[in-house]
Amino acid sequence: TGTINCRNCFGRGRINHVDLAVLPKGEWPQWCQICGGSGLDYCHRCHGTGEYREPMGFHFTVNRK
Repeated sequence: TGTINCRNCFGRGRINHVDLAVLPKGEWPQWCQICGGSGLDYCHRCHGTGEYREPMGFHFTVNRK
């Protein structure tokens, strides 16, 4: 399907937000900003298409005089 577990929240959809400005130190669950709480992210090799093709191209040499 071209989706993988989110690298930020490891597929949970939430991260623990630590607020250092509040005493005593507070820690609250917060929705992941990368995946929006789904726990999924697009694969970086196939860009979410589910298919990966090897790079194809041409190599040109230019003779300069």
